Amino acid sequence: MTTATSRFAAPSEPAAPLGPAAPSEPAPSPPRTYFASVRNSRRAIDIALLGTLFLLALAGFQPAYGGVDYLFTGTMATVLGTMIALIGARFRWGPLRIAALLVLVYALFGSLLAAPVRALWGVLPTRGSLLELLAAPVVTWKSALTVVPPVGTAQGVLGVVWISVLLLTVLGTSVALRSRRYLIAWFFPLALLLLSIAFGTTETFLPVVRGVLFAVLSVGWLTWRYESERLDGARSAITSDVALPGFRSNPVPRRRMIGGALVMLLAGSVAVGAHSLLDPPEGTGRFAVRDRITPPFDPREYVSPLSEFRGYLKDQREAELFSITGVAPGEYVRLAAMDLYDLQAYNVAGNVEKDSASGAFLRVADGVDLHRPTDEQRTSTVRISDYTGVWLPTVGDRTDRIELDGLSSSRAGATAESLFLNDRSQTAVNASGVRTGDVYTLRYEPYREPTIQQQNTATFAEVRLPQNADIDVMTSLAAEWAGDSESDYERFLDLSRSITADATFSHGIDDGEAASFSGHGASRLLAMLEPVGFDEAPAAQPVGRIGDQEQFAALTAVMARSIGMPARVVMGFEVPPGAGETASITGEDVTAWVEVKFEDLGWVRFASATEEDETPTGRTPGKVDGPLPQVAHPRPSPADPTPGATSGDSEGDELATDESVPWTGYVAYPLIPATPVLALVVVVLVAKSVRRGRRRTRGSLAARIDGGWQEILDLLTDLGHPPDPMRTRAETAELLERHLPAMGALALAREADRAVFGPDDQPDSTAEEYWWRVRGSRRILTDSVPWHRRLRAAISPRSLCIRSRRRTQEGRRARTTAPDPERAARGSEALRRRHSSIRDSTSRPPTTRAPASRASKRPPTKGRS
Repeated sequence: MTTATSRFAAPSEPAAPLGPAAPSEPAPSPPRTYFASVRNSRRAIDIALLGTLFLLALAGFQPAYGGVDYLFTGTMATVLGTMIALIGARFRWGPLRIAALLVLVYALFGSLLAAPVRALWGVLPTRGSLLELLAAPVVTWKSALTVVPPVGTAQGVLGVVWISVLLLTVLGTSVALRSRRYLIAWFFPLALLLLSIAFGTTETFLPVVRGVLFAVLSVGWLTWRYESERLDGARSAITSDVALPGFRSNPVPRRRMIGGALVMLLAGSVAVGAHSLLDPPEGTGRFAVRDRITPPFDPREYVSPLSEFRGYLKDQREAELFSITGVAPGEYVRLAAMDLYDLQAYNVAGNVEKDSASGAFLRVADGVDLHRPTDEQRTSTVRISDYTGVWLPTVGDRTDRIELDGLSSSRAGATAESLFLNDRSQTAVNASGVRTGDVYTLRYEPYREPTIQQQNTATFAEVRLPQNADIDVMTSLAAEWAGDSESDYERFLDLSRSITADATFSHGIDDGEAASFSGHGASRLLAMLEPVGFDEAPAAQPVGRIGDQEQFAALTAVMARSIGMPARVVMGFEVPPGAGETASITGEDVTAWVEVKFEDLGWVRFASATEEDETPTGRTPGKVDGPLPQVAHPRPSPADPTPGATSGDSEGDELATDESVPWTGYVAYPLIPATPVLALVVVVLVAKSVRRGRRRTRGSLAARIDGGWQEILDLLTDLGHPPDPMRTRAETAELLERHLPAMGALALAREADRAVFGPDDQPDSTAEEYWWRVRGSRRILTDSVPWHRRLRAAISPRSLCIRSRRRTQEGRRARTTAPDPERAARGSEALRRRHSSIRDSTSRPPTTRAPASRASKRPPTKGRS
C-alpha cells in the first residue's frame, strides 16, 4: 500500500498511459447567436408575416405595371431574398458574403424576372439582357417613371420591382432573424409600400383592403414579438410571479391577443365603412411622381409635320406610304395634333403635365391596355412602306393599345424603347424613326359625330392651350364672321364657312391650277384675307383665299383662337374611296383638318376645305338643321377632364357644389360606428372618478384610508393582475415591495391596518396625507408599464366588474348564512307547541294497561302462528 502511494505521489515518475491520450482542455465553443436561440416556430412566423407584408406592399404597383408579370417578379424576388437571408443567418455570414450571393442571384435570375424582352426565349441570359441588368440600377427608375402606365415589361421597367423587393427582403428578413430589433425589420416592407406609391399613379389598387390588412398584420406581429421577448426575458416586474412564459399556460397574453384582435377588427371595420367619406375629391387624392417628371421626348426638336404637307404631294404622290386594315373610305388617319402657332408654323406642343390641354409625350409599353376597352373597340394593323419620320399614324378617337407583335425581337425591343404617346392629342411617336417593314397593331375607340341635339346645345370647353401670337386684323374679322348665334357650335361653323366662302382650292402643283404657295406663316395667312390678285412685292405671290387644307386649316384655327375658341390643327391622311379591307395610303391622300373642343363632346373634327368643291359657298347664319358630312364627333375620352363652360356655370355645377360634404362630415361620419365604444369609455371614466371621490371623502377615517388602499388594488386589477383576495394587505404589499420598492407599499399597508384595527385616535388630516401618498404610489406603478398598457388600464372596466361581482358574492353568502325571520318564527312556534305538549302530558295522571290487552291489540305478524 505504501509502495503504491509513493509511486503515484512521486512527481518524477509519470504515470504510464492506459488508453488514448485525452486533450488537456476542451476547445472553446463559438458564442451562441440569436438565430440559434430562437425556436423554429418563431422563425417561421417571422418569415411568413414579413413575406405577407412585402406582398401587400408589392400589390401597390398594379396600377403602374398592369398584368401579372410584375407580381411574378416581385414574388420570386421575395422568395429568393428570404432564402439569402436564411442562408446568411444559418451560417453566420457577414455582409461581404451575403452581398456576393445577392449579386449572383441578381445575375442568374435577372434575365428571367427583370429583362424577359432581351432574354433568350424570355428565360436564358443573353448579352443584351445582362447589359440591361448592369444598367438597371441607374436607368430603370427613370424608365419606370417616364412610361405611360401600365408600363409593361419592356425598357427595363421591371428592374424597379426586381431590385427593390430583392434588396429590401434580404435586409428586412436578416434583421428579423439575426437580432431582436424587429421594429427595424418592419420598416423595410413599409419602405416598399412607400416606393409603390412613389412609382404608382393617381389610381390605387384595393387601397382600403390592403391598408387594413397591412395595419392589422403589422400591429399583430409587432405585439406578438414584443410579448414574446418580454415573457422569454422575464422583463415584467409585475407579472413575474403570477405569469408563466408562453401563451398556452398564461392567460394574460392570450387575453391581450384576443382584445387586440377585437380592437383591430373594429378599427378595420370603421375604416372600410368610412373610406368613401374620407376620400379626398377626385384629382386631389394622390401625388404621383411621374406627373412631375419632364418627358424625355420634346416635340419642339422636330420640324412641324404641317410644314411637310406639300412635300407628300410633290415627292410621294403616287408612292404607298403605308397600308392599314380595318378602316372605311373617308376615315381620317392622324399623324399629329398641333396647337402652338408662333407666326412661322403650327407646331406640336408638349407639356410636362400630362393633364394639361396639350398633354405630355410619355413612353408607352408594348402590348398593355392604356385604357379600359369598350364594346365598340376596333383593331387596325399598320404596315410601313415608304413613309419616314417619327410621327406614327393612328386611328380613332382614343388609342387603347399598341402591339409590336409583327416585328422581330430585336426591332421590337428597339421600337418599344422609343415608343411615345400623347394621350391628350392622340399623337404617337417613334423617337428612333420608323423603317420600311415596321408593323404594329392599334386597338382604338372609333370616332363618332355629334347628334343634332348635341350640336344645338354645345358650348366651348374651357381649356388652357398654349398662348398664340395675336394678329389684330384676324381678331376683328373673326369676331365679325363668327356672329352672335346662341350655340357655340354654330358660331364656329359660321366662322369656318365665312373663311371658305368664295375661296379657291389649289395645291399649286398641277398644270391649270391656280397659283398657291406652300407654307402657313403669318404673311401667307394674311395674304389670304386680301382680295384676289398679286401683291406688289418683287417676288409676287398670289393673294386672296387660295390654298389647300394646309392654309385653310391653319387660318381657321388661328382666327378661332384669336376670339377664344379652343381650336387646333391636325394633319393626317384620308382613306381614299374604294379602299377594301386593306387601304393603301399614298401622298395624294394627305389632308389637314381643325378640331375644336366642346363641353361634354371632346374634340370635334371640322373639314377645313374640300378638293372637290373649288369654290365653296358660305351658309347663312342660323340654326343648325343637320350634321354636315365633313363634321364628325369624338366621344369624350375618360382621360379628358370636364372643365366648366365659358357660357357660365350650369345648374348642375351649383347642385354639385351645394351637395358637397363639409369638412366636418369627413370627421363626424366615421365616428358613428364607434359611438357605442366611445360612450362605454366615457361611462367607465366617470364611474371610476365617482368611486374615487366617494372613497376619499365619505365614511369614517378608517374607511377613507382603506379606500385609498383599495385604489391601489383596483389599479393592479385594471393592469391585468388582480391581487389574490385571500391575501392580507401585508402579503400583497410584500409582493409589490419586492418588485417596486419605490412604491412604499409596505408602509401604506401598515398604516391601513393601523387605521382599521387600531384605536380611533388619529386626526382627520391623516386621510388626506394617506391619499396623497397613494397618488404617488399609483403614479410609480403606472410608470413601470408601457404607455399602451397605461391607456388600456385607464379605460378598463375590470375593477368595476370585479368589485360588483365580489359584492354580489358577499351578499349571496350573507343571505345563505343569515337566519330567515319567517323560518325562525315558524321554528319558535313549533318549539313552543312542543314544550306545551310536554307540559300537558306531565300534568295528566298515568293510565295502567295490562300487557295482555296490549299484546292482544297488536296486529299479527306475518309468518307467525
